[in-house]
Amino acid sequence: MVFFEFSVAIGFSLFALGLLVGTIAPTFGIGGGLLNVPLLLLIYSNVLELDTFTATSTSLGIIFFTALSGTLSYAREKRIDYRIAFSFVLFAVPGAIAGSTLSKWLSEKKYKIDTLQIIFAVTMITIALYKITTIFVAKYKKNNNNEEIIKKEEIQEDRPWWKQTVLVREITDRHGNVHKYKAKLVPGVFIAVLGGFVGGMLGLGGGVVFMPILTMALGIPAGIAAATSTLTILIANPFAIGTRIFSSGWGTVRWDIVIIWALGTVIAANIVPRYIHKIKSEWILSGFWLLAVVAAIRLLIKVLTGIAI
Repeated sequence: MVFFEFSVAIGFSLFALGLLVGTIAPTFGIGGGLLNVPLLLLIYSNVLELDTFTATSTSLGIIFFTALSGTLSYAREKRIDYRIAFSFVLFAVPGAIAGSTLSKWLSEKKYKIDTLQIIFAVTMITIALYKITTIFVAKYKKNNNNEEIIKKEEIQEDRPWWKQTVLVREITDRHGNVHKYKAKLVPGVFIAVLGGFVGGMLGLGGGVVFMPILTMALGIPAGIAAATSTLTILIANPFAIGTRIFSSGWGTVRWDIVIIWALGTVIAANIVPRYIHKIKSEWILSGFWLLAVVAAIRLLIKVLTGIAI
C-alpha cells in the first residue's frame, strides 16, 4: 500500500497551503482549522475523496503540529500567559471531547445536505460579522488605564488561586516590551467550553472562540492572547483527535495529508511569532474575522449550490 496517495503536484500544493496557514494561524491565535477545513473541502474533496468528517479530523491532525510549532516559538518570545492558558484548558478539554462525539454522530446521519458544513459556515459567518462590527467600538471604549489596580483586585491577589476571578498580570517579552493588564476570568473560562466544543466538532482547534474571549471578555492584549490561545489549542487538541480515533479508527485522519501540510505550517509558524509584536491589535483581529467571513461564505455557497468559487 502506498502511503502518499496523491501526485507530486498535489503534494507541493498541500505544502504551499501549509505555509499559508502556518503564517496566518499563529498570528491570529488559532489552530488553522478556519482555513484547513474550507481548503480541504473546496479543493481536495473530490481529488482526494474527502468527506466532511475526514476533512475535519485531518484538520485537527494538522492543527496539532501548527499549535506545537507556534507554542514553542511563542515560548521563546516569552509571550504566553501560562496561568490563563491552563485555566482555559480545564474547561476546553471536556468541550473538545463533546464536540468530537457530536461530529461523529452527525457524520453517520445520511442527510441530503452536509450538516457539518452548514453548521461550520453559519457559525463562522455569524460570529465573524458580529466581531467585525464591535471590534473598533471596543477599541474606543477600552479602558486605557489597565495599569491601575483597584483595591478589590489587590485583595483578590491574596486569595487562594481557585477563588481569584480577576488577575493582575504583568509579562515582559523577549523584546523587553512590558504588558500590564487585568484578566477577568469569569465568565471567560466557562465560555472556553464552547471553544473546545466548536473546535472538536468542526475541526477548528477552538481559537475562533478563544481569541475573542481572551481579548474582549478578559481584556488581554492581542499579542499575548494569540500566544496563550495557541498553547490552549495544543493541549486540548489531542483530546478531540483521540475521541475521533477511538470512535472511528486511525483511518479517520488522512495522515499523509497531515504530514505534508504540517511541514509547511511548522516552517511558517516558527517565523511569524518573531514579528507579531509589531502588528497592532485591531489589525490582527480585523484580519482574522475578515478571513473567517470569506472562507465561510465560499464553503456555504459550495455546499448549497455545488459550485466551488
